[in-house]
Amino acid sequence: MNKMKVLVTAEVVKERLEEAFGNRADFIYDGYCFNHEVMPHEELCKKIKGVEILVCEYDTISKDVFKAADKLRLIICCRGGVKSVVDLKEANRRGILVCNNIGRNAGALSDFVLAYILDLTRNLTKASNLIHSKELVGVKSTKPKEYQDTVWGLDNNSPFIRFRGRSLNHMTLGLVGYGHTGRMVAQKANAFGMKILVSDPCFSKAVAPSYVEGVTLKDLQKKADVISVHVPLCDATRDMFNARFFKAMKPGAYFINTSRGEVVVEEDLVKALNSGRLAGAALDVTRQEPIPADSPLVECPNLLLTPHIAGSADDVQTCGTQMVLESLYASFEGFKPPYSVN
Repeated sequence: MNKMKVLVTAEVVKERLEEAFGNRADFIYDGYCFNHEVMPHEELCKKIKGVEILVCEYDTISKDVFKAADKLRLIICCRGGVKSVVDLKEANRRGILVCNNIGRNAGALSDFVLAYILDLTRNLTKASNLIHSKELVGVKSTKPKEYQDTVWGLDNNSPFIRFRGRSLNHMTLGLVGYGHTGRMVAQKANAFGMKILVSDPCFSKAVAPSYVEGVTLKDLQKKADVISVHVPLCDATRDMFNARFFKAMKPGAYFINTSRGEVVVEEDLVKALNSGRLAGAALDVTRQEPIPADSPLVECPNLLLTPHIAGSADDVQTCGTQMVLESLYASFEGFKPPYSVN
């Protein structure tokens, strides 16, 4: 039996591919899969010749790649949204099926959102930074001797008072968007005892768990102590979270975005934080990445910033590889893969 030629440039668990389909396919590992460097576009055009299946991630699959691909019939892109990297119109024109890996990093993202919530409400990073900067270290204490083994102090300026946080089981979480990640965030937040509100045009009460309540966006803004964003970037969501949105939020609430930077008007978020309207915010994504050193976000108080790492965890490759295996199996057996987008 002739083996299928499969070019893999995505980060996957190679051993699982070989174990499952090593007898049916010749896997060629190159590009990002090989050395964490995206293959030069011209080189990809050369390597694609003779390839029947491409498993990619960060490569741009444009018309010139399709033109060079003389045998290509399936593309498995290890991302949720593929339109930015794969020319779907050209794929359709050539009859090439395209699959994605939607939801592969939902577990990692949802963990990160809960970490953000805990950090914002319990002042973890803020307190740690003050210790490392030596602002909170010293020999003075305001506690009685009988409490030597407990808190650092008991007066109003002590960490015990300054960093008193809020318990999650007394808070309401509002999710704008209820896709793969939103559903996992709700599940994990429920375990902490949070009340869960969801605003999503596709929300269905019939299939949602009992602990999730569907509401209008206006109601969510009024009632949520924490708002976490899980929407795709499109015309309807671009600049959605702006001055008007922040003004309508519950005073003293927290705002979290791990979706796309372009959905937030950053200048408006800075003003909402500087004014004290919001108690804090956390962004894993920004409009410009890497974030410029002179960005007003960098100096903004009560703002947690991370460098687009919410979806980076070991299990993402494991989950993604499993989805690749399912698409490959369907292709080998002659039926439509479960994650096809065209």
